[in-house]
Amino acid sequence: MAFKILIVDDEQLLREMLKDIFRIAGYNVITAENGKQGLDKIYSESPDFVVLDASMPVMDGFEVLKKIREDPKFMNLPVMMFTALSGESEQIKGLTLGADDYITKPFKAPILLSKVKNILDRKKKSLDVNPLTSLPGNIAIKENVERRIKNKEDFTLLYVDLSNFKSFNDKYGFERGDDVIKFTADTLQDIVKNFGVQTDFVGHIGGDDFLAITKSKNSIFLAENFIKMFDKGVRKFYDEEDLKRGFIVSKDRYGGVKNFPIMTVSISIITTAMAEIADFAEISKRAAELKKVAKKNPKSSYVFEKRKYLR
Repeated sequence: MAFKILIVDDEQLLREMLKDIFRIAGYNVITAENGKQGLDKIYSESPDFVVLDASMPVMDGFEVLKKIREDPKFMNLPVMMFTALSGESEQIKGLTLGADDYITKPFKAPILLSKVKNILDRKKKSLDVNPLTSLPGNIAIKENVERRIKNKEDFTLLYVDLSNFKSFNDKYGFERGDDVIKFTADTLQDIVKNFGVQTDFVGHIGGDDFLAITKSKNSIFLAENFIKMFDKGVRKFYDEEDLKRGFIVSKDRYGGVKNFPIMTVSISIITTAMAEIADFAEISKRAAELKKVAKKNPKSSYVFEKRKYLR
């Protein structure tokens, strides 16, 4: 789906020129001829990007920008200030109020389009990043997998899931639970960085689920080393008393009291070497099915898919 760009400028000829530039580039475009009308359209049309002239009647661009950034709903809305003024003070004012970038008249269309694309790409990535682990989320994971499929690259996917994390979280609290999630993310990144290849990728699906994509020929070696580091490191998050017992006492999903073993990790390994993969949905389904097999093992383990899928 194309991004929607709102152009707010009091010069009709400039609005029409910008509209043509953005539409040719594949964007949906809406326009406003003054600041008040532009602010109204931000609320009614929910654009993905705003090109905002600094000097306008009724309400200037700086006032519009100030109101946008004061509203939690639009505080992350990308805004580029547009002005004929080349003085540093005007640019500093706009940037201080929260503008993502600045462009002055006259301008070159390729530079304008490049700036807009870069801002949208950065915003998209920043919103997808997991705030706890700083790893890319589901949007980036899907794009990475589908790009590799489209380019017919050979790669291996490792789906990583923790067992007994919820019971740990319930007993020790969210803060210590978050520490375990960060430890898992850091350990997975370190293993992939040290034993994988430069183009490998690590993402955070959410909660205690992670994913790594590698072009390394030795994905099992990666899995074995991750398990070794995880099993050793996760013990530091438990109280000594629980470590000695080998389990914690916590409530299950039905509210009953139960003994839960020390956390383990389950890894399902899917490789394109075994079969052609059509899309992200297919490889996700296969990884989830294989993860169920790995989780039957009470110890940390990995399961490597060896089935060939015929079409």
